[in-house]
Amino acid sequence: MKRLLVVIAAMLFFGGGVLALIWFGNSFLSYASSKHNLRVEMPIARKLPLGTKVAFNLRGSGFNRETETSLFMKINNQEAVVGSFPLEGIYNESLQYGDFLFLARERGGLQVLNIKDPRQPQLVKEYLVGRTIVDIHRSGTIIYLSCGKLGMSIMQILPNGLLHHVTDIAMESHALMGQAYNGFLFVATGNKGLSIYDIRQPDQAQLVGVLRPDLVISKLVREGSFLYLSVAGNKIEIYQIAEPQSPQLTKTLRLTDDLYDLIVHQQQLYIATKSGVLLYDITNASQPELLHKWTEFGSARKLFGGSDSVYISDSFSGLRVVGAEIEGPHDYVNLNIDPRTISVTSDYLYIAGSNKGLLIVDKNELLPRQVIQTFNTPGSAHDIFIKGGWMYIADARGGVLLQNLEIEDEMFTTVTPRWGESFLTDRDLLYVAQAKMGIEVFDISDPGDPKSIVIWPDLQAMRLAVVGDYLLSSKGISGVKLIDISDIYHPIVKDVLPEVHALDITVDGHLIYIVSKKQGLLIYEITDNEKLSRLSRVSTPFPMNQFDLSVAVQVKDDIAYVANGRAGLLIVDVKKATAPIILGSIGIAGISKAVKISGNKAVITSHLGGISVVNIADPENPILMNSVSMPGLSRGLQVVDDLIYVTQKEMGVAVVPVPIAAEMVKVLSAQQMQVTIPSPKLPGSYSLQINNQRESVVSDDVVIYQ
Repeated sequence: MKRLLVVIAAMLFFGGGVLALIWFGNSFLSYASSKHNLRVEMPIARKLPLGTKVAFNLRGSGFNRETETSLFMKINNQEAVVGSFPLEGIYNESLQYGDFLFLARERGGLQVLNIKDPRQPQLVKEYLVGRTIVDIHRSGTIIYLSCGKLGMSIMQILPNGLLHHVTDIAMESHALMGQAYNGFLFVATGNKGLSIYDIRQPDQAQLVGVLRPDLVISKLVREGSFLYLSVAGNKIEIYQIAEPQSPQLTKTLRLTDDLYDLIVHQQQLYIATKSGVLLYDITNASQPELLHKWTEFGSARKLFGGSDSVYISDSFSGLRVVGAEIEGPHDYVNLNIDPRTISVTSDYLYIAGSNKGLLIVDKNELLPRQVIQTFNTPGSAHDIFIKGGWMYIADARGGVLLQNLEIEDEMFTTVTPRWGESFLTDRDLLYVAQAKMGIEVFDISDPGDPKSIVIWPDLQAMRLAVVGDYLLSSKGISGVKLIDISDIYHPIVKDVLPEVHALDITVDGHLIYIVSKKQGLLIYEITDNEKLSRLSRVSTPFPMNQFDLSVAVQVKDDIAYVANGRAGLLIVDVKKATAPIILGSIGIAGISKAVKISGNKAVITSHLGGISVVNIADPENPILMNSVSMPGLSRGLQVVDDLIYVTQKEMGVAVVPVPIAAEMVKVLSAQQMQVTIPSPKLPGSYSLQINNQRESVVSDDVVIYQ
């Protein structure tokens, strides 16, 4: 009998599973083939004075009563991207010559693209497949390919773009960069100095000398009969090569920081270093004259020269463009890509990064991104706190910085040079987590004049929270500490949770909320004997069961909002702390890192995804209101006076206005909708975003407010 029951149960289970799959499949096919997917016809663009509401009669498909509509200040340059070409892998270098583009791929050889139609490249052929090419140099129709430990490969460009192999040069060391001049080839070989080859008969290249074999030479450029060599990582040595076999040292530039890249452009030498970009006039090639230093290019890694500009690749934001006006503003250009190599033509940029393909950018459409303000910091901005018109910036290399927000263009001051990781405020005290350097406490009763009270060097911390007379401190994998700070000069550790890898801690009332890497959302309280007692744990059900590395939590009105890494935003009812209930969740592009609640909106920042605003008026049914692409965001996030302040590591702090939600939405049908949106407070170009539960559509530059 029992056996029969088991068989019947199994049949019902599997039968139910099959029916569920059939239902899901039919639902999916129905959705995929639906004619009601969100689509919006581009509204007629208009110009309006500030203070004027804007009304749209939208036509398209997929409109319903849950459709959200908003205006947001356009801060990226995606409209400048006019084409693309699919590429897989990491691309180190590129070269444009005539109608052809040569792309060097990590362990993928050289690809040749025909760009006669500049917006629609076509693959011509691939060469040296499987080989890593780290540099391409052209002299006439000959190209010199630096292939690392496989030496140099010399090839000739034929009129049809195909390549004729001339010769390979084997080396004992690594070929990193090459420059040809007057029948000789100079090769930077890393820790074996500079190798010099006679290539007057290219197919019979011969080594004729080695310069500085005892030093590391990683990069070189040439201007006329002078070579500029990166030596030992922090010097530029200049050599006269009128007699190529016998270079003569004429000058040494000693840098204060490590060198990342250097180029010569229009008789000027640009040097990207750890702390910024240096510009030298080399009209007299042997005696460079320093013209300028840009310290705001703190993450500048590679430099590219165009006909009229120099493009600076920022490892977090994308591009900075430097034109003829050295002192002028050189804002970031936001293309949402890490540009590892750029080839410049008269009208286009061909940009390749990591696994994002080749982007084709119209230079005429490449305008600086539109943001309210950018605060450049000397290091890497991790967190911010704003009080009374003053902004504190936790900078991982520059320390804690103070910026007056009410005086335009005023420089920040340094509160402390000690590492700044994150902030916690409690009444008039500012606690600064300084990672391995401990914790520092400031009196900010006058926010413009902070005073250091005490430093706790032995209490290493990444995240902090305060409940009553207790401080909670987390240093990631080493657990969470409960510290009695009733005597602020003599803190006492009362309890430790060694197994809790806390990514963020917050407090609401007497309860403590911890987001843990492996254990999800944990809720604690402090017992009478000064111990941490766990009340509950929230482990999300499938398919939301992955608490990711970058997580934050905020609690408001008995609801916890968790920035849940790759899983987006998780909303949990914590009114009954011993039995929390998951109310809802919503996917967010990128990896969610921080969350702030402002009224009935949740503002979430995510790495690679930017800023997202979610309507949480109904916590069980969160709806995406707006998303603004903005790369390189770290965990700092503040929302003050309808402005969103975000940290962008080496880019500092950027300020953008909160998107403006429609005040009236009238859905006439699935194909027609009328909306009215209030005027923003600030002038600029604004885009329209329409969202439903599944999709998002953006119409760029629909209103310019003047």
